[in-house]
Amino acid sequence: MAGADCSDALDRLFEYIDEELPEEEVQRIGAHLKSCPPCEAEHQIKEKIKALTARTGGEKAPEELRIRVLESLRAVRQDG
Repeated sequence: MAGADCSDALDRLFEYIDEELPEEEVQRIGAHLKSCPPCEAEHQIKEKIKALTARTGGEKAPEELRIRVLESLRAVRQDG
């Protein structure tokens, strides 16, 4: 898949993990993750972030924190 597909998949990973996407998007992103090792690695990292956040006692991180984390991840990807 092209870089644009990677960018879209990476931008939607938390929604994918949280099962907040329509089934067709789940299928599309899931297929991309299976075919793209760098995106799958990012998926695994975000799964760990979610698990660590859940262990802190809350089901969801505050929206402000989620936005800051996503912005930080995007900045790191752009610099890399």
